[in-house]
Amino acid sequence: MFFSKRPYVTYLLIGFNLLMFALEVREGGSQNLDTLSQLGALEPLLVQQGQLWRWVTASFLHYGIGHLSINMLGLFFLGAIAERNFGPIRYLLLYLGSGCGSMALITFWFLSTNQTNQILVGASAAIMGLIGAMASQYWQDWWHFRSRFAARRLLILGMVISLQFYLDFQIPQVSVVSHGLGMILGFLLGLMLLSSECQLNNFD
Repeated sequence: MFFSKRPYVTYLLIGFNLLMFALEVREGGSQNLDTLSQLGALEPLLVQQGQLWRWVTASFLHYGIGHLSINMLGLFFLGAIAERNFGPIRYLLLYLGSGCGSMALITFWFLSTNQTNQILVGASAAIMGLIGAMASQYWQDWWHFRSRFAARRLLILGMVISLQFYLDFQIPQVSVVSHGLGMILGFLLGLMLLSSECQLNNFD
Protein backbone atom coordinates (compact mmCIF):
# COMPACT_ATOMS: atom_id res chain seq x y z
CA MET A 1 0.00 0.00 0.00
CA PHE A 2 1.28 3.49 -0.85
CA PHE A 3 1.59 6.06 1.92
CA SER A 4 2.43 9.71 1.40
CA LYS A 5 5.96 10.69 2.36
CA ARG A 6 4.58 13.73 4.13
CA PRO A 7 3.27 13.01 7.65
CA TYR A 8 -0.07 14.73 7.19
CA VAL A 9 -1.69 13.07 10.21
CA THR A 10 1.17 14.31 12.39
CA TYR A 11 0.67 17.83 11.03
CA LEU A 12 -3.05 17.52 11.74
CA LEU A 13 -2.45 16.39 15.33
CA ILE A 14 0.03 19.19 15.96
CA GLY A 15 -2.43 21.69 14.49
CA PHE A 16 -5.23 20.46 16.73
CA ASN A 17 -3.01 20.68 19.82
CA LEU A 18 -2.07 24.24 18.87
CA LEU A 19 -5.72 25.11 18.32
CA MET A 20 -6.63 23.80 21.77
CA PHE A 21 -3.77 25.76 23.31
CA ALA A 22 -5.00 28.95 21.65
CA LEU A 23 -8.43 28.21 23.10
CA GLU A 24 -6.88 27.80 26.56
CA VAL A 25 -5.21 31.21 26.27
CA ARG A 26 -8.42 32.81 25.04
CA GLU A 27 -10.56 31.30 27.79
CA GLY A 28 -8.38 32.37 30.71
CA GLY A 29 -4.85 31.06 30.35
CA SER A 30 -3.08 27.76 29.80
CA GLN A 31 -1.98 27.62 33.45
CA ASN A 32 -5.40 28.44 34.84
CA LEU A 33 -6.75 25.24 36.39
CA ASP A 34 -10.36 26.39 36.09
CA THR A 35 -9.86 26.97 32.37
CA LEU A 36 -8.24 23.57 31.91
CA SER A 37 -11.07 21.92 33.82
CA GLN A 38 -13.68 23.70 31.72
CA LEU A 39 -11.99 22.61 28.48
CA GLY A 40 -11.71 18.96 29.49
CA ALA A 41 -8.72 18.23 31.73
CA LEU A 42 -8.70 14.80 33.34
CA GLU A 43 -10.24 14.95 36.82
CA PRO A 44 -10.92 11.56 38.42
CA LEU A 45 -14.12 12.49 40.25
CA LEU A 46 -15.67 14.13 37.18
CA VAL A 47 -14.84 11.07 35.08
CA GLN A 48 -16.37 8.90 37.80
CA GLN A 49 -19.54 10.96 37.43
CA GLY A 50 -19.73 10.01 33.75
CA GLN A 51 -17.61 12.60 31.92
CA LEU A 52 -15.67 9.96 29.99
CA TRP A 53 -14.98 12.40 27.15
CA ARG A 54 -12.22 13.86 29.33
CA TRP A 55 -10.09 10.83 28.41
CA VAL A 56 -9.93 12.33 24.92
CA THR A 57 -9.83 16.07 25.55
CA ALA A 58 -7.17 15.91 28.27
CA SER A 59 -4.71 14.50 25.73
CA PHE A 60 -4.96 17.70 23.66
CA LEU A 61 -4.56 20.24 26.48
CA HIS A 62 -1.25 21.54 27.86
CA TYR A 63 -0.13 23.38 30.96
CA GLY A 64 1.92 26.32 29.71
CA ILE A 65 3.93 27.02 26.58
CA GLY A 66 6.90 24.95 27.77
CA HIS A 67 4.77 21.83 28.17
CA LEU A 68 3.25 22.36 24.73
CA SER A 69 6.58 23.07 23.02
CA ILE A 70 8.32 19.95 24.33
CA ASN A 71 5.43 17.69 23.38
CA MET A 72 4.95 19.17 19.92
CA LEU A 73 8.67 18.92 19.21
CA GLY A 74 8.58 15.25 20.19
CA LEU A 75 5.43 14.66 18.14
CA PHE A 76 6.95 16.36 15.09
CA PHE A 77 10.00 14.08 14.99
CA LEU A 78 8.67 10.83 16.48
CA GLY A 79 5.26 11.15 14.86
CA ALA A 80 6.75 11.49 11.39
CA ILE A 81 8.72 8.27 11.84
CA ALA A 82 5.80 6.35 13.34
CA GLU A 83 3.41 7.56 10.63
CA ARG A 84 5.82 6.43 7.92
CA ASN A 85 6.36 3.05 9.60
CA PHE A 86 2.72 2.22 10.36
CA GLY A 87 0.79 4.24 7.78
CA PRO A 88 -1.64 7.09 8.59
CA ILE A 89 -4.66 5.07 9.75
CA ARG A 90 -2.82 2.70 12.08
CA TYR A 91 -0.66 5.57 13.28
CA LEU A 92 -3.74 7.56 14.27
CA LEU A 93 -5.15 4.51 16.06
CA LEU A 94 -1.87 4.13 17.95
CA TYR A 95 -1.81 7.79 18.96
CA LEU A 96 -5.40 7.95 20.15
CA GLY A 97 -5.34 4.48 21.69
CA SER A 98 -2.21 5.21 23.71
CA GLY A 99 -3.30 8.68 24.76
CA CYS A 100 -6.93 7.97 25.64
CA GLY A 101 -6.16 4.51 26.99
CA SER A 102 -3.53 5.82 29.38
CA MET A 103 -5.92 8.55 30.54
CA ALA A 104 -8.52 5.88 31.29
CA LEU A 105 -6.06 3.68 33.19
CA ILE A 106 -4.58 6.58 35.17
CA THR A 107 -8.13 7.54 36.20
CA PHE A 108 -8.59 4.14 37.81
CA TRP A 109 -5.14 4.48 39.38
CA PHE A 110 -6.04 7.85 40.91
CA LEU A 111 -9.38 6.56 42.20
CA SER A 112 -7.93 3.35 43.64
CA THR A 113 -5.14 5.24 45.44
CA ASN A 114 -7.47 8.01 46.67
CA GLN A 115 -5.71 10.69 44.58
CA THR A 116 -9.02 12.23 43.59
CA ASN A 117 -7.76 15.84 43.63
CA GLN A 118 -5.40 15.29 40.69
CA ILE A 119 -5.74 17.12 37.38
CA LEU A 120 -3.93 15.85 34.30
CA VAL A 121 -3.36 17.21 30.79
CA GLY A 122 -0.93 16.61 27.94
CA ALA A 123 -0.06 14.58 24.87
CA SER A 124 2.96 12.97 26.53
CA ALA A 125 1.33 9.57 27.07
CA ALA A 126 0.27 9.40 23.41
CA ILE A 127 3.79 10.29 22.30
CA MET A 128 5.26 7.68 24.63
CA GLY A 129 2.80 5.28 23.02
CA LEU A 130 4.40 6.01 19.64
CA ILE A 131 7.79 5.14 21.12
CA GLY A 132 6.35 1.90 22.47
CA ALA A 133 4.80 1.07 19.09
CA MET A 134 8.05 1.68 17.24
CA ALA A 135 9.84 -0.48 19.81
CA SER A 136 7.37 -3.31 19.09
CA GLN A 137 8.05 -3.04 15.37
CA TYR A 138 11.84 -2.99 15.71
CA TRP A 139 11.71 -5.80 18.28
CA GLN A 140 9.72 -8.00 15.89
CA ASP A 141 12.11 -7.22 13.04
CA TRP A 142 15.06 -8.15 15.22
CA TRP A 143 13.39 -11.26 16.66
CA HIS A 144 12.27 -12.70 13.32
CA PHE A 145 15.01 -11.49 10.98
CA ARG A 146 17.90 -10.57 13.31
CA SER A 147 17.93 -7.19 11.60
CA ARG A 148 20.95 -5.10 12.58
CA PHE A 149 19.07 -1.97 11.58
CA ALA A 150 16.26 -2.89 14.00
CA ALA A 151 18.79 -3.67 16.74
CA ARG A 152 20.36 -0.23 16.36
CA ARG A 153 16.96 1.43 16.43
CA LEU A 154 16.03 -0.51 19.57
CA LEU A 155 19.23 0.70 21.22
CA ILE A 156 18.44 4.30 20.31
CA LEU A 157 14.86 3.98 21.58
CA GLY A 158 16.17 2.45 24.80
CA MET A 159 18.38 5.49 25.32
CA VAL A 160 15.49 7.85 24.58
CA ILE A 161 13.22 6.01 27.03
CA SER A 162 15.89 6.00 29.74
CA LEU A 163 16.49 9.73 29.33
CA GLN A 164 12.75 10.43 29.31
CA PHE A 165 12.12 8.61 32.57
CA TYR A 166 15.21 10.14 34.18
CA LEU A 167 13.84 13.60 33.39
CA ASP A 168 10.35 12.55 34.50
CA PHE A 169 11.60 11.66 37.96
CA GLN A 170 13.32 15.06 38.26
CA ILE A 171 10.07 17.00 37.71
CA PRO A 172 7.39 16.49 40.39
CA GLN A 173 4.58 17.77 38.16
CA VAL A 174 5.16 15.03 35.57
CA SER A 175 3.00 11.91 35.74
CA VAL A 176 5.52 9.10 35.42
CA VAL A 177 2.72 6.54 35.67
CA SER A 178 0.82 7.94 32.68
CA HIS A 179 4.00 8.02 30.60
CA GLY A 180 4.72 4.40 31.46
CA LEU A 181 1.15 3.35 30.73
CA GLY A 182 1.21 5.15 27.38
CA MET A 183 4.42 3.40 26.37
CA ILE A 184 3.14 -0.05 27.40
CA LEU A 185 -0.16 0.50 25.59
CA GLY A 186 1.69 1.65 22.49
CA PHE A 187 3.87 -1.45 22.54
CA LEU A 188 0.87 -3.76 22.86
CA LEU A 189 -1.18 -1.91 20.25
CA GLY A 190 1.80 -1.99 17.93
CA LEU A 191 2.04 -5.76 18.27
CA MET A 192 -1.69 -6.12 17.61
CA LEU A 193 -1.65 -3.91 14.51
CA LEU A 194 1.45 -5.59 13.11
CA SER A 195 -0.13 -9.00 13.72
CA SER A 196 -3.34 -7.96 11.94
CA GLU A 197 -1.29 -6.70 8.99
CA CYS A 198 0.45 -10.08 8.69
CA GLN A 199 -2.90 -11.87 8.76
CA LEU A 200 -4.30 -9.61 6.03
CA ASN A 201 -1.21 -10.15 3.90
CA ASN A 202 -1.73 -13.91 4.16
CA PHE A 203 -5.08 -13.49 2.37
CA ASP A 204 -3.63 -11.42 -0.48
